[in-house]
Amino acid sequence: MIKVYYSMASSHLLGLQRSETVRQAAGDSLGRFVLIAIVAGLPAFLEAFDSEIYSFGSTYIVPALTGPSFLTIGFIVTGYAVGIAIFSLLGGFSFDRFSVKNLILISVAIFSVATFATGFVTTTPELFATRFAVGIGVGMFQPAGVAVLGDLFFETRGKAVSVWATFFGVGLFTSPYVISPFLPAFRIPFEISGVLAIIILTLVYIFIPSTFKKIGKRPKIKISDAFNYNVILLSISIFFFGIALFAGYIGYFSDYLIKGLLFKSGSAAVIASSAGLGGFILAFPIGFTADRIGRKYMVIFASGLVALGSAGMFLLTTNFYGLIAFTFIFGSGWGVYVDILVALGQDSVSDTIVGSITGFLFFIFNVGTIIGGPFYAAVLGTNHYRTASTVAVVIPALIAFIVVLFTRKVVTSNIEEKPKFLTDSGKSSPNKE
Repeated sequence: MIKVYYSMASSHLLGLQRSETVRQAAGDSLGRFVLIAIVAGLPAFLEAFDSEIYSFGSTYIVPALTGPSFLTIGFIVTGYAVGIAIFSLLGGFSFDRFSVKNLILISVAIFSVATFATGFVTTTPELFATRFAVGIGVGMFQPAGVAVLGDLFFETRGKAVSVWATFFGVGLFTSPYVISPFLPAFRIPFEISGVLAIIILTLVYIFIPSTFKKIGKRPKIKISDAFNYNVILLSISIFFFGIALFAGYIGYFSDYLIKGLLFKSGSAAVIASSAGLGGFILAFPIGFTADRIGRKYMVIFASGLVALGSAGMFLLTTNFYGLIAFTFIFGSGWGVYVDILVALGQDSVSDTIVGSITGFLFFIFNVGTIIGGPFYAAVLGTNHYRTASTVAVVIPALIAFIVVLFTRKVVTSNIEEKPKFLTDSGKSSPNKE
């Protein structure tokens, strides 16, 4: 009786069985594919929710704490980015060699403790330490989660990674409204973040199988095969985007709105949240279209939205409704740009090193984010928001857009397995030759 019950439970609770890999379970039916994609994408909500809580609240949080004067908003954001950058390489590398389920469980657990602890800090060194630890957790589950989604099947790569972008957009949209009523206090929002992380950790344990895919003897990969033409161009683009993102939005956007343009925190929350709304609404349509016409073209489209939105946010208008519109455009691009770009990188290499290349691209992205905050602060000086935004946000975003114009479209699948729910219905990938 117990064996029968366990067998029935295992057929639905995929994480409690060991007979199927993630790829086998996801390919078995559309329902299983959707379930795995949703659960694997949930950590993106945590990343965005925590990041935006801190980003929006930092104008109040940092000045309220005691500590050395050099621990500014930008410096502490950089500590967070350093944690992500260092461990994104580990997260991507581990995906190719170890249990991705255990990797995500460990990283979400680290994140949960660190984000919860952020609500209890009383000094800026403590804040720096907790944000660095949050970065460690994000750095591990960010490439692992996107690798899981992108490496399920070639035919679904764009749609799958857009699930990550969609949950990311939900986190961005909701977080300003969560923290705004509590400011200048900030403990409860970070406690909420920690509890949500525990819930998502439990779902990953229950529904994600331990082994991702079965690989025989690993072929030797040449450096030129891994760091090919596309990967190099994508690395350059995502590097400059990282600078623009952490300089303009994560680092100083709320500061610009509240101190530079003198908006009240409630109005600033509405403006900032529109970035998440844009990502939430457009992420899946962009991912779906990427699978239909080619990932390259939607990387260009998303990057163009980022460049246009950043110019509008900082240079073209100071009007409340105009800022909402341009922040929405920025978020529509940002929400999916990184994930679709990484998907194009996954298209461009062997299936055996998809995780490592995913981690490498996130690493390069996060090197850019490390530079972004201090770069903006250095140019900002006392109150030169327009100059700082042009140099540290708009120009890097434009460079990121120009570089992806020269990437190559990939039309040949690097994954042998096909999902049954597509092959049984006679469908095939429009990207496949």
